[in-house]
Amino acid sequence: MRKIAHVDVYPTAVGMKDVFNIGTGFVGDTGAAGDHVFVKITTDDGYVGWGEQRALPSWSYETTESITTTIQHHIAPLLLGQDPLNHNAIHDAIYNALKPAVSNGHPFAKAAVDIALHDLRGHILDVPLHTLFGGKRHDTLPLAYALSIDTPEIMGLKAKALAPCSCFKVKVAGNPAADEERLRAVHEAMPDAQLWIDANQSYTPTNALELLKRVEDIRKIYCMEQPVASQDWFGMKRVREDAQIPIAIDEGCFTYFDLAKVVRLACADAVVLKVCKSGGLAECLKSTHVAEANSIELLGSGLTEAGIGFIASVHLFATLDLVLPAELNAPAFLETMAVRGVEIHDHVVTVPDKAGLGVVPDEDYIKANPLKVSAS
Repeated sequence: MRKIAHVDVYPTAVGMKDVFNIGTGFVGDTGAAGDHVFVKITTDDGYVGWGEQRALPSWSYETTESITTTIQHHIAPLLLGQDPLNHNAIHDAIYNALKPAVSNGHPFAKAAVDIALHDLRGHILDVPLHTLFGGKRHDTLPLAYALSIDTPEIMGLKAKALAPCSCFKVKVAGNPAADEERLRAVHEAMPDAQLWIDANQSYTPTNALELLKRVEDIRKIYCMEQPVASQDWFGMKRVREDAQIPIAIDEGCFTYFDLAKVVRLACADAVVLKVCKSGGLAECLKSTHVAEANSIELLGSGLTEAGIGFIASVHLFATLDLVLPAELNAPAFLETMAVRGVEIHDHVVTVPDKAGLGVVPDEDYIKANPLKVSAS
């Protein structure tokens, strides 16, 4: 029987080529590289799978240290000696060891490992990752990019510089008057582009409705994402009941169990899918079934993962029918994707058909840019 022989974890600094601020704070800039954690799983007969996630504690609670040590000390021992094709047994072992109690239990660490396991299975079976989810519905995937919070003029200029991108996630900061100016500047710069407002929890229900009232004449605004605090489901419900556009939930919905609660509370029209917050590809897919059964629209997103996390999301999203282009920001914000083989033309990515993820990690870059992680 083929067995998993090695699990290697590489905390890595991946440089950024632009500033990135969201409603909950600073993400990164040219002087502050992003914290990425790469995972390499190797079998005793030489098959290899790669995974990755980005630590962003201003968005969720996991840090580079916690992701790294959780994988090294709690997940890796469960993988060694296991048949990599036995997905259910591995999944159950990890989830029993890291219980989803008040959270879904270290989802970013689980997601990095889950991507690596799926890549490994794809190589062993000689099929692309999307085949493991029933096969792609789309050969290509259009991308949306986030616009970092800045002055209206700069946000408009950055949108224009990203032409012919057809959709922008416009980050807003919780001030209706200032955010109206930002939205109008972006719309004037790119009048044919769809706009996706993302408040990242920065609004109160009343102020969120004020912003939507101010910009109701901008017909290109499709939806507003996570206007209020992640735990404020009743605030989400208040906004949804009076809003003239769809309201999407993100930070307030990590798992398919969360989404079931969202449905019962009737507090969102759409859900933002992120592999990282779900705890992996397979868990993210479970949310899509709950959403589709309850007429919840699907939006695809990420946390500016590098090429491995990026292309894993591309494989999954290509099997779904998203209502907007997928907001995967690596091409716009990162100095390098740290992979070879990603094909992007005019902000449309080709879904790979080679085995596994279908890309080649830049292992030299990953090993040459280590992050210092204190021992736990």
